Amino acid sequence: KGWSLSLYSRMKISWRIKILLWWYALFRPKAKNENLIKIGKAGEGVNSILFLLPSEKEHAQIASHFVKRDRKNDSLIIKYVVHKDALQYYIEDLKSHIIYYTDNDLNWLGALASIPIIDRINSVQYDALVDLNQSMDQTLSLLCLELDIPVKVGFQSPLSDRLYSMVIEPSQTGFLEKNYETIEKVLGLG
Repeated sequence: KGWSLSLYSRMKISWRIKILLWWYALFRPKAKNENLIKIGKAGEGVNSILFLLPSEKEHAQIASHFVKRDRKNDSLIIKYVVHKDALQYYIEDLKSHIIYYTDNDLNWLGALASIPIIDRINSVQYDALVDLNQSMDQTLSLLCLELDIPVKVGFQSPLSDRLYSMVIEPSQTGFLEKNYETIEKVLGLG
């Protein structure tokens, strides 16, 4: 734990995201979700997932192996959100399911402001959101706050308690694959 605390204490949170988090906390009350998702032995897992994909090359290459796996459940609806510059790191088969944004779709504070993109994201009622970013992505963090999805899974960070309903601590061995296996188990994908 000492390693993870020192890593995250060094992660700097920009003043813009601090202001936006306060704004969301004060003026956007948390929606009460009436849908109950049962995950585990008594449940069947999730039916729809929104993955927030990393844009950094080193993280995208690992995440692409996780998201390209063949799923046993063909009826599972999966969509992905990523910056357009990172599309090159993901396989062609995924691209028809990717919703991408560009810097032109962001407002001055770095929040996604493009109504058509937000409408595309909201066109599906997702059971779970999974943020695969290992580092802080301001745009996707703000998107997590905006979306009304009952289960939000992400990795430990200084803001993870505000963003996610389930937080995955980094693997003690340092292998990201272990973290992804944990996500699969939690969502009933494995």
